[in-house]
Amino acid sequence: MTTWIAQYKWLLLIAAAILALFVFAACAGGDDDDVEEPTVIEEPAETQVVVEPPCEGGAGVVGRTGAAGVSASGLQDADDLKIGVLVPSTGALSTFGPDYINAANLAAKCLNNAGGINGGRVVIVTGDTGTAPEQGVTEAERLVSVEGVVAIMGAASSGVSLAVAESVTIPNGVILMSPASTSPALTDLEDDDFVFRTPISDAAQGVVLAQVVSDDLGLTNVCALFVNNAYGQGLSDVFRVAFASLGGTLTAAVPHDDAEAISYTAELTECTAGDPEALIAISYPTGQATVYLREALEGGLIDNFVFVDGTREDDIFNDLGWDAFDGMLGTAPGTLQTDLGDDFDEAFEAEFGALYSSPFVREAYDAIIAMGLAAQAAGTNTDSALIRDSLRGTSNAPGTVFGPSGDDIIAAVAAVVAGEDIDYQGASGSVDFNDDGDITFGAIEVWRIDAENQEFVVERRVSVDLATGEILDLD
Repeated sequence: MTTWIAQYKWLLLIAAAILALFVFAACAGGDDDDVEEPTVIEEPAETQVVVEPPCEGGAGVVGRTGAAGVSASGLQDADDLKIGVLVPSTGALSTFGPDYINAANLAAKCLNNAGGINGGRVVIVTGDTGTAPEQGVTEAERLVSVEGVVAIMGAASSGVSLAVAESVTIPNGVILMSPASTSPALTDLEDDDFVFRTPISDAAQGVVLAQVVSDDLGLTNVCALFVNNAYGQGLSDVFRVAFASLGGTLTAAVPHDDAEAISYTAELTECTAGDPEALIAISYPTGQATVYLREALEGGLIDNFVFVDGTREDDIFNDLGWDAFDGMLGTAPGTLQTDLGDDFDEAFEAEFGALYSSPFVREAYDAIIAMGLAAQAAGTNTDSALIRDSLRGTSNAPGTVFGPSGDDIIAAVAAVVAGEDIDYQGASGSVDFNDDGDITFGAIEVWRIDAENQEFVVERRVSVDLATGEILDLD
């Protein structure tokens, strides 16, 4: 497995992440009567802002001088740390946006509950990409030029992230940190070190997906139907090479437009022409996978599928019926430490009254926290280049390890103020960035559809080190 990985230059990344296992304490405890809620800037009618309960834990010790007793009530006197959250509230990934906004608001409130950053509030400003590059660029321009954000968390789609980076954030010297864009194309982007991401690249998922199809399912001939953008093309390409190395044959790899459609009959017919044993569904839920999976079943074209992170979405199976897909497998980037992920889920559910259904929500939370801690270390809420230069110093080893809980965030901010080196370990696992802004050590989950309970069950987790090509079972 290591041999073929080495053939790709974007897999020869610099450093393996160092994982520290810390138990994630729920964001709870303490009196927040004196803690001011983070400001959320109201947006135009098409932009949805979700305001949720605060992350509790008590006022922290913050400020550029680190004076004790600084509370959120005095935060208005300093510059705010304005972070854009550029995610899809409409379009093919519309179900993902609200969860990411919730995660961002929770992270901002945890940072503000620690006393804020550099004496100012963390302010979340949202924008809707519409899951479309053109709209994403327009919204990014508004966030940067009109709202004055110093960084952007987003986008979800790799194609949108690439367009936003090349057209807006790189030329303007603004950080773009995606919680969900996994295309290998982001690794080689000429970005002046302004593009980062918190999930591991699909260079990892494609390999594990091939193993699942070949080893777990025992299939030798499959086809792939993929969304024709950086995400779909990148994951399909990695899968094809990895599957071939295991003796498998991809009978067809058929792209479909990166937009919603009412029918995919032509693409389905082409994909299934070689009589494959299964169809690999590499698409987005709304108006894409939901449509062609229904057509495939109703037309009797194929009834065996393998899924990925883009098609791990409740709405697909709520719409089509879970029973038709019972026991089928899929892959998705996951967490390295189950306790961290499980406890974060409990904290999220306690805050919002329901658990998220989208992938990469933990990564969205971690992105906001990482940028907030870096701003504190840089001593500025307005200079994106200085914040960029501090990201690895607060997220990478060495340093005192702090987790994603409310109490740990308070302690981490205080440690940075005191001039200490810290190593933030997130809800999603390691948040160590290499020279390309990538996370190079992470986990891929193998999950199964449980029709009886109408849920996705994680069967096992696999760790992938993209710097060395090493792949190991974690469970």
